[in-house]
Amino acid sequence: MDNIKAVLFDADGTLINHKECERQALEYVFDGIGADYKREYQDIFRHIEKTIFDTESYNGIHVPRENAFIYRFKLFFEKINVNFDDYIKANELFKIGLADAIALIDNAVELVKYLHDKNYILCVVTNGLIKLQKPRVANSELGKFITHIIVSEEIGAHKPNPLIFTTLLNRIQLNANEVIMVGDSIKNDIQGAKNAGIKSVWYNPEYTKNKTGILPDYVISNLIELKDML
Repeated sequence: MDNIKAVLFDADGTLINHKECERQALEYVFDGIGADYKREYQDIFRHIEKTIFDTESYNGIHVPRENAFIYRFKLFFEKINVNFDDYIKANELFKIGLADAIALIDNAVELVKYLHDKNYILCVVTNGLIKLQKPRVANSELGKFITHIIVSEEIGAHKPNPLIFTTLLNRIQLNANEVIMVGDSIKNDIQGAKNAGIKSVWYNPEYTKNKTGILPDYVISNLIELKDML
């Protein structure tokens, strides 16, 4: 990969331990609404959230993406019998807690520092909201090594839309064949990179079987494996 000059990383699930950050954010929500948090709540929340965002529906009820962030808390509180109906406030508390939560994937700092010291341009390309995603990267140990953080909200397009990638390429003034994308999502990261003509590395720590037909250029199970590739 002698021609590679920049490495693009997804955030959640690739550099950031989203599950741990989510747990911290949920604890912040329950503290804010004066209710007791239980460990099993996270799995319930994750199931509801994934169902809504993957299918835009829940139990046959259509849930538009723009309403999903609020509606997930309605369903969640109903499921766990928590008597709190200010779902907008719950969502705001969750966003605050998530923005402040910092937990990184194993070997993320070591890898990013290694690539930085080898003079690669390091960028984060992530779906989500600016005020949530940028602080989580910038305020972590990774922040001093990452030169560009691009979030779907500012572009008006989510991965796998190639616009988010081509916008970044313009910012760093590189061609598609001079960068490589590393991410854990076949649908968003790998397909998105393909849509933009960028080589991809699928970070697959759980050894999940790829049943999508979307083929990454490389597959790794530990971030540190990138040291041997770059």
